[in-house]
Amino acid sequence: MEPAIIQGDASRIAILKEIPSYAQFLQDHLQDNKPCLICPNLISEWPAISLWTETRDASFSGSEVSLRWDYLLEHYGDEIVTVAKCGSRSFSDQERTEHPLREVIGLWKSGLGKDLYVKDWHLAKSEHQKGKPPFYETPDIFRDDWMNAFWEQEGKDDFRFVYMGPAGTFTPLHRDVYTSYSWSTNVTGVKLWHLFPPTVSHHLRRYPDRTTSEIVYDVRDVDLRTFKGFEKALQEILVVEQPPGWTIFVPSGWYHQVENLTDTVSINHNWCNINNLPSIYKSLLSATADVKYALSDVHELLRTRSDNPNWEREWSDIVQDVLKKDSGWDWVTFWRMVHFNMGQSYDNPLVFLYFTTFSTLSNEIELFKVVNPAWPLTPPSFRPPLPQMRAIINNLLSDFKSEWSSDIAQNVQLSTVLEAISNMPE
Repeated sequence: MEPAIIQGDASRIAILKEIPSYAQFLQDHLQDNKPCLICPNLISEWPAISLWTETRDASFSGSEVSLRWDYLLEHYGDEIVTVAKCGSRSFSDQERTEHPLREVIGLWKSGLGKDLYVKDWHLAKSEHQKGKPPFYETPDIFRDDWMNAFWEQEGKDDFRFVYMGPAGTFTPLHRDVYTSYSWSTNVTGVKLWHLFPPTVSHHLRRYPDRTTSEIVYDVRDVDLRTFKGFEKALQEILVVEQPPGWTIFVPSGWYHQVENLTDTVSINHNWCNINNLPSIYKSLLSATADVKYALSDVHELLRTRSDNPNWEREWSDIVQDVLKKDSGWDWVTFWRMVHFNMGQSYDNPLVFLYFTTFSTLSNEIELFKVVNPAWPLTPPSFRPPLPQMRAIINNLLSDFKSEWSSDIAQNVQLSTVLEAISNMPE
């Protein structure tokens, strides 16, 4: 079974029947921000293929497949998973609850829970913490992953997920966190993807000129009186059917909605690297501006009524705190991620910057070399040349220092990280 382009210009998404070289993938997809589907050979050696499914050969030739429910229950049944109820909307997402996986599987096997979709299951992290062998390996072309390398080293979170759901379950239209890339592999099952390029993202909003405006929830049921620009967005839509074994690459900033056409299990990553770092940076700038606008009354209250001479620092802390609570990122986190990944890119990896307190007034830090990184170092053959990376970082640093100097001045940790990046070898 091969992918099918259901709607849209087929030239705008590549179907790669052979595994691309990193150089090809870098130029045609990471740098050009173009989606693609990659053949099953990319993941044919994954243990998950043989452990989780049966009646499947490595070629994914289309034979009938069934999940090994007994294996999943034995090995993962006690895992607490996030479950989305696809028939129950909650603002821009779906109602979510947490349950042991065995309860969810029990409902599915009894014919109930047909709208229940296991999402954002951090199974890889959970298995690693238990000392279990990995059930898949990140393909080489995706190894240059700054988000997971940094968060794995922090030991706090990751952006690696397993999704599992019956036919008809879906994820509403969305863009991944701060315009990160994503890749998603169907271990079994078929998915239908609705993809919109960044150039039409404003047409997906209720109020196109407002970045915080409500966006379309379900592209299959849109009130054109409310979302008046949606028909313009449809002119650029790509609708793609992803078969079992195939991997889809979703570029930076592309909105997408995903539906399971059959019972489906997939492994997914959100990730970024130097190639889409400018997009991540711009997205975080936009989010910062949105937070400041939303809290403008707090700013005025602090400015006009506070007896605190350090009110500007308090204001900066409030903005950063809201940013971090919203998505887990703030500017210190962003620049520490940059510092860590750039540091690991040198022939002799540099030190890792770690703050010993959470106070923005403190610059108490620990500097240490990462001897055994939680995420394997990316070989030079799977990332752009270091001078090219350094030039992109320098441009972002220059822009940030000129546009956000007051924020930097109020946050000792932020200024410390920026100085550490500036002092890295050219």
